[in-house]
Amino acid sequence: MRFQPDTWLETWLRPVAMAAPDASVYVEIMAPDFRFLFALVLLVLLGGLAVLSRRRRSVPAGREETRLATRPVFVMLLALAAVFVPWLATTGNGRYFVVGLLMVGPVCIGLTRLLPVTRALRLTLGAGMVAWQAFAVLQSAPLQAWTFVRWEDAPYFHVEVPLESREHPATYVTMSAISYSLVTPLFHPQSRWLSLHNAPALDSGALDARRTEAFLSAAQPGRLMLLAPAVAGMLTDQRLPNVRISRVLDQQLAAYRLRMADPQACRFLPSRSLAEIGLGEKTPEERARSGFWLCHLSRVEAGGAPAKRQDRRYDAVFKLLEAQCPRFFPAGGDGASVMLANGEMRSYMQAEMKAYVFDSGEVHYKYYRALNPVLVGTVRELLDGKVKLDCSHIRGRSGLPWQREI
Repeated sequence: MRFQPDTWLETWLRPVAMAAPDASVYVEIMAPDFRFLFALVLLVLLGGLAVLSRRRRSVPAGREETRLATRPVFVMLLALAAVFVPWLATTGNGRYFVVGLLMVGPVCIGLTRLLPVTRALRLTLGAGMVAWQAFAVLQSAPLQAWTFVRWEDAPYFHVEVPLESREHPATYVTMSAISYSLVTPLFHPQSRWLSLHNAPALDSGALDARRTEAFLSAAQPGRLMLLAPAVAGMLTDQRLPNVRISRVLDQQLAAYRLRMADPQACRFLPSRSLAEIGLGEKTPEERARSGFWLCHLSRVEAGGAPAKRQDRRYDAVFKLLEAQCPRFFPAGGDGASVMLANGEMRSYMQAEMKAYVFDSGEVHYKYYRALNPVLVGTVRELLDGKVKLDCSHIRGRSGLPWQREI
């Protein structure tokens, strides 16, 4: 639902909004597309000229020829509308609208050809639209928007993989949002890979949880490994995970009945590619400490995982938010609340939303594109009905691109 409109106004103005030089309109990156706006303007212009022509009761020469030229243009226009509506109703994601994005250009040129103006003016209008759209694309530089690191020499993504991992298969677990899947060719080809990012906990009862359990159970003893990018500021002098990050990793692994066998027995794998990722120039020391941790994992028997706080003191608050805005806070979220040092957090991955209830009494939410969490009110104010979340004004999401706040 990331790109789906929230109101009828946003729905009707989506062809206009797609021309805005903003990210997350119909794709994640900034990719202004003026062609839909051009098509609307040309339709209005053609309609206005047709009305004016009828009022003057003038019949253009070659009426039959004009009708034959009009038919294919409007057939394609209707086809474009036919794919636009279900696309916007289901995802609004541009990657699933390639057919429409390919059709709209010829539609614009076809509508331009129908204008009752001179050939020279039609050519000028067509060239102008092409030039305007090309300028918008060049200004937004979409070819660089997804780039984390340039690929110039083999391998695709450099990592100094130990000989044992190259010659013997193993089961590797990753946890980061970026999977770094380009490193897999550097490992033994029969190795097995599993990403736990957003995977449901094993005790959730979900289908994917059962599949994850079966996958982990099939790992050979002693050949279950964690591959994680080293976190800056969390490395020991030997470039291994320090106590703090080891504790965090074990907490995240506990939901899958896993734990690090010995954090200080991990191996640090330097990576030139990882050193190039990030803003600004890195110092030689920072580059030397850029890489991955490769750690042995141990399975934990059911019931043997570290006990978690299960008090869920703020379930009533989360349920209230879910009742007020079910579109953005689906009932139950992604499962049990995550216990924080100073409160609780519940994730709603489907809506890319998180809700926080702090022990101080404050209630916040955060949409993934918002810069900071937004204060809703206090626990008491929400439960007493004195404060209500405004579902029509979600910071980072609501409104047309030029109206959104971050």
